[in-house]
Amino acid sequence: MKKIKFYNALRVKLGMFAIILIAIPVIAIAISYSKTVKKIIQNKYTESETQSVYEAGEKIDFLLDDLEEFSTLIISNSTLLKMLEHQEQYSQDEFNNVLRTFITSRDDIESIDLILDHNYYSAGVNKIGTAVQISTELAKSTGQPIWLPTTHKLIEILSGKFDKLYFTLGRKVINFNILKDYGYLRFDLEETILQNAYSGLVENGPGEYTEVFICDDRGRIISHSNKIKIGQSIKGEPYANQVLEDKEGHNYVLYKTDTDQIAIYSTIQSNGWKIIKTLSTNYLYQEINQIQTYLILGGVIYVAVILLFMIIFSIRYTEPMMKMMTVIKKVEQGDLTARTEIQSKDEIGQLGISLNNMIGEMQVLIDKLVKEEQEKKEVELEALHAQINPHFLYNTLNTIKWMAKIQGNTSVSKSITALIKLLRISTNLGRDMISLREELDYVENYIIIQKLRFNQAISFSKSIEEECLDLSVPKLILQPIVENSIIYGLTDERQEIDIKISGFISNNKLIIEIQDDGPGIEEEVLNKILSSSTDKNKFSKVGINNVNHRIRLYCGNEYGINIKTKLGEGTLVQVVLSVNKMQSVPLT
Repeated sequence: MKKIKFYNALRVKLGMFAIILIAIPVIAIAISYSKTVKKIIQNKYTESETQSVYEAGEKIDFLLDDLEEFSTLIISNSTLLKMLEHQEQYSQDEFNNVLRTFITSRDDIESIDLILDHNYYSAGVNKIGTAVQISTELAKSTGQPIWLPTTHKLIEILSGKFDKLYFTLGRKVINFNILKDYGYLRFDLEETILQNAYSGLVENGPGEYTEVFICDDRGRIISHSNKIKIGQSIKGEPYANQVLEDKEGHNYVLYKTDTDQIAIYSTIQSNGWKIIKTLSTNYLYQEINQIQTYLILGGVIYVAVILLFMIIFSIRYTEPMMKMMTVIKKVEQGDLTARTEIQSKDEIGQLGISLNNMIGEMQVLIDKLVKEEQEKKEVELEALHAQINPHFLYNTLNTIKWMAKIQGNTSVSKSITALIKLLRISTNLGRDMISLREELDYVENYIIIQKLRFNQAISFSKSIEEECLDLSVPKLILQPIVENSIIYGLTDERQEIDIKISGFISNNKLIIEIQDDGPGIEEEVLNKILSSSTDKNKFSKVGINNVNHRIRLYCGNEYGINIKTKLGEGTLVQVVLSVNKMQSVPLT
């Protein structure tokens, strides 16, 4: 038995099968998760964050709308317009008191400034060193609200001075009834109002994972969780162009720095400002990544458990096989006493029982063969002893033959010569196969004897292709057929018979035909010839069955004897042999 290579071992195949069985579903799940499920969840998370930013923008939009409406109430106030129409009649305190009545109704406005051509009025926080500056955008406006960027302003509270960040709403004060321009109204609002509006969007501390801020339509930062960045421009950021070009919508932009990032933005409809939240996708998708980690960990544990199970399974079921292989190797080496241990009651146990039974049967068969071989040798010895009698018979017949010749009895001499040849072939125990040439000689010698018996009433001829004569055939396959022709052909009513033998090769088959012109064979008798194994009265039936059986043993079941007969016209017996089996033999 050859040694099994490592990659052909059953244990290795079971292991590979387990790995494939595990790897295919795990890889399929991983690919499906990565390409489909994760994408869907990411979109949902992104949409959720986009909605949160949009809601914060709506909140700020509502706040700014309210301030714009409040500014409209102020500039359309009849009392204020009357005072502006007759400025010279009112003192600064009276203007400041009017402004103070407006500011006291609002908690979110830090100060209200009224800038006229030659006068400046203010209510609210006390600003220090603030120069009156009107932006170009405000100066060119026609009365609509103008939102100005966030600036640092120094204010005095009690005895202390503080630097604060304010963003400003400015409007040109116009009396639309008479279309007269009086000056400018400004609200200063603390930047923390905006920060409070989006504070819910800031997670895990400013700048650690997320960055939330508001910028104007030019990209200047108005409010930021990191105050240092207020006033800076975002135009150098990868997402800036796409965000600033979208004048009214809300969406998100994926971009890459050191890591994958996302910028979610929403437009504040009041003034076109953008509220923007930037964060790492690793943070945004951290829950998804945790789920993925758990799935991978679960998959690893699953793989480990299945592999452990398969290892135990393979050892459990291949160990008995290994023991059986050891027993088989011993049997190959001739040890028929080897047996395998049976420890299980499953199919492996049944296989072990069958192996032990098979080895036991082999022992019985070998013992039987040894005994039969011994008996065969004894029979051969007896046959060798029996050959002494034929030799004595040959010598005696030779003596009679020469005596007949001396006395001039030619027919007796020929018959005895033919009988000697028949005995020589029939008692030749050393050869089962002879050439077709020798077989035909045997038939001719047999007919010589039969002619003497039937007074030359037998006519015999042969036509055999030359290439067929040296092919080997089983010994004594034609004589029983010729004998059968003579037995059924010569009757009391019919005193002569013509027998013809022909031989040829067709389709790699050696075909020998024995044709006689006898009375034919009745169907009932024909059936008995090929079906009866014994017949005490007529030996030819046994002979034909013997020939048919021996041909099939040598050549196969598709070969043998075919008999065609017709009453009153004769019988054709066809002997079919395999050319491949009937190899040529040397002439003797």
